[in-house]
Amino acid sequence: MVKVNENEVELGREEILGLIDQGARRRLGISGEALLGRYRGGQLRDLGEVADLLVLACLLEDYAAGRP
Repeated sequence: MVKVNENEVELGREEILGLIDQGARRRLGISGEALLGRYRGGQLRDLGEVADLLVLACLLEDYAAGRP
């Protein structure tokens, strides 16, 4: 993570994936990859519980393009 200024940070791809994985494991007991697969498949019951993780996923170009 690189602090750009007082209000902004830059995250690399691996850092984003790590945050998604860590959050998914802590909240749902599943991997980040499983979380994103369930989201794509419409299998998440409470999107609000992981909304911040899904926003992070949208920062990944391959995810935004619909690739796994």
